[in-house]
Amino acid sequence: MKMKQLGIFNKLYNGNFQIKSRTETNFPDAWLRIGGNHQTSWNFSHEPSHEPRKEIPVLDIKNSNALRAGIIQTFESSLDVRKDEDWQILMVLKSGTSELKAYLRIYPISSNGVVSKPWEFCFHPGLKQDQFKQVISVGCEIQFLRLETGVIGSGDLFIYKLIAYPLTPHRMKRRVKKAKKEIQPINHIQTIGEIIKPIHLAMPIPLKIPLTVQANVNADIRNLTPTRDRVQIFGSSQAPLATSICGRAQVEISGHGFHESLEDVTATQTISSTTTRDVSALPRFSFAVYNFGTHLAHIQVALSPDGVHWTDSKDLHEVEPGKLVIVSPKDFLRYTRLSYKSENLTTLRVWVQAQG
Repeated sequence: MKMKQLGIFNKLYNGNFQIKSRTETNFPDAWLRIGGNHQTSWNFSHEPSHEPRKEIPVLDIKNSNALRAGIIQTFESSLDVRKDEDWQILMVLKSGTSELKAYLRIYPISSNGVVSKPWEFCFHPGLKQDQFKQVISVGCEIQFLRLETGVIGSGDLFIYKLIAYPLTPHRMKRRVKKAKKEIQPINHIQTIGEIIKPIHLAMPIPLKIPLTVQANVNADIRNLTPTRDRVQIFGSSQAPLATSICGRAQVEISGHGFHESLEDVTATQTISSTTTRDVSALPRFSFAVYNFGTHLAHIQVALSPDGVHWTDSKDLHEVEPGKLVIVSPKDFLRYTRLSYKSENLTTLRVWVQAQG
């Protein structure tokens, strides 16, 4: 009964998977596959319900590798959060194994379309259906949230429902005791003569008392030599230079890092774009596009200095059915994305792989 009441307030389009996709066979509308590899499977089916003659839609993700695999909202179906600040995200999940680890990623999207670094949360679903809740607060600069959920590593995850609704004051906030009036601490004392009787201080007070010091210093000024003299450098947790307990510098040798993201899209006659990515910290990256469909698609790299104003590269690439095309941008700007279109509906998988 509780689930039915929550469903009334659900602001997430097709969060209960009741509407099938018009463009992709046997998959819920407004959702896309993300992550995984060629061995990962996404199975959309229905399970029998406790109510007679009724079935529950469920999305089963079977992952056999160490990568994450899940589903993500299409950009057009992102959650509109412009009217409310606090939101409750609720997921109904079930695991095939007790050790499975599920995740929730939330991508904040600002008014100018810039996608910030996602907020990530982890859960451990049981062998029976269970609810997982996450309360988030968004700032006034955020207008949309794009949700992604799935499994981390190998395992079998069943996703039954995703719900998002605003938390109004009477629904969200419990009665809170009023805080006692804070004792105003003494900030400073100008002269010692102001203290006439003992007082209780709320915190240590820095005394600004001027002092004049006179001293004779004898120093040996000479050239330093490595055989006779040495210098030790001491660091702390805030210092960029790591040292041992005896003051010796510790040096770490780091190699190249690897970054990867994966996105499945459906190309139509209307030009669409993939997720905007900030590549300012990546010295080398490339797009790889595989055409799963049966129709020819066209792709083109787009670049932007601020995530608002965009320009397309001169090269327009064709992706034939069943073919993989690699695109490495020659020019550089901070933000990048991939534009795509096709005369007929066809499914594309877009990788972004980079060395950092």
